[in-house]
Amino acid sequence: MFFEPRLLLPVFFAGACGVASDVVDTPAFPDGGLLARATPLGGEILEKLRGNYTVASDDEDFPSSSVWNSTAETVSFFATRNASYGILRAGCLEDGERLVLEGVWRFGVAPRTGLMRLFVQPDATARALCAGESPTESPRLAGEMGLNSVLPDQPITFTFERPPVETGGFVVVAHRGGCRTSDACGASENSLPVLRMAESLGADAVEIDVQLTRDGVPIVYHDATFTNRLTRGAYCHGAVSDFTLAHVRALCTLTFGEAVPTLAEALTTAIDDTRLEGIWLDVKTPETVAPVLGILREAEAYAASRGRNIHFVFGLWSDELIDAYVAASPPSGTRCLVELEPRELWNANCRIWAPRWTLGPMRERVERVQGIGGNVIFWTLDEPKIIDAILEEAQPNAVLTNRPGVVRHRFQTHGQAVMTP
Repeated sequence: MFFEPRLLLPVFFAGACGVASDVVDTPAFPDGGLLARATPLGGEILEKLRGNYTVASDDEDFPSSSVWNSTAETVSFFATRNASYGILRAGCLEDGERLVLEGVWRFGVAPRTGLMRLFVQPDATARALCAGESPTESPRLAGEMGLNSVLPDQPITFTFERPPVETGGFVVVAHRGGCRTSDACGASENSLPVLRMAESLGADAVEIDVQLTRDGVPIVYHDATFTNRLTRGAYCHGAVSDFTLAHVRALCTLTFGEAVPTLAEALTTAIDDTRLEGIWLDVKTPETVAPVLGILREAEAYAASRGRNIHFVFGLWSDELIDAYVAASPPSGTRCLVELEPRELWNANCRIWAPRWTLGPMRERVERVQGIGGNVIFWTLDEPKIIDAILEEAQPNAVLTNRPGVVRHRFQTHGQAVMTP
């Protein structure tokens, strides 16, 4: 199924109308911290730190359990309480005698963040990992965390409990490219930087929104109009369809200063700069269908030329979009999903059904779709109780969420592996 994350930018928390209110600066270690003189680790070595860990901390608001995951360059931990997560990098010190992790922790639902520095224990485990070997003892990650830009001074320990539950192909899909602008991850939604961060935030795949400019260029943007909810610029106001791409580039930036990307730029970034498994394209208007299909053909050819296994999925959420999609005669093999009734899968020749969670688990309908070789992805799940109910009762192939780390943590507790056709 398809389906250098650094937190560099100021982080905003949304008020009642989605307008930035409290501002939290993302901290960084002075002079690059200990990692500045360390030999960086990545890839297969970081995978050996994956697993479920118990947490010991003096901070009463910090979670007591977490799940650790890795990307090509980072390790991340995720927990349900306060939607906590951390993104750290790893490096070996003193000729491989010590292994240090440094980075930033955050509460996703509250304006709290800080620095974190951990050392891998016991020493034999650290030495084995630095030598590129599999350790014989389970890791313990012990060190300190701090608040805001204060150097870490509060003890914290993550103790390995068990390996991660096999997912059986279950896919965590992050909303709006990785996170919403209002969700405080440090980059604007639907931006190129947030695509690069998505894996470190817990995503296997992402959903992005596609609008069409006046001169027929698909761009990645959620709303039908440019407003100060998602963009900056004194003259960046009005319907997206009234702006040419040149006007967008001249007059608009996203909330944190990034350019509004074209769809082609976003897909190229996902291919070149990430290991994401897939991208769900939430195409907003029927007029956008044909241009998007053309770009998908080019992106798929480019991905194949790079040996990159990534799936692009065309999202169909209305009868008008289905009609436009079918009329455009998409090439054989084009992946698509339908948010309407399952019977519409056959009308559009799609294999993915995407119901909203408010319809309930619908296990019998889910089983029927899966039984004929289809996949099911529920959207948009953020609350732990709802996530648990859908994972346990519906057993879908994927979940779309604004909290990919929380879904990943809940899956380790409540998920059931559903092998993906």
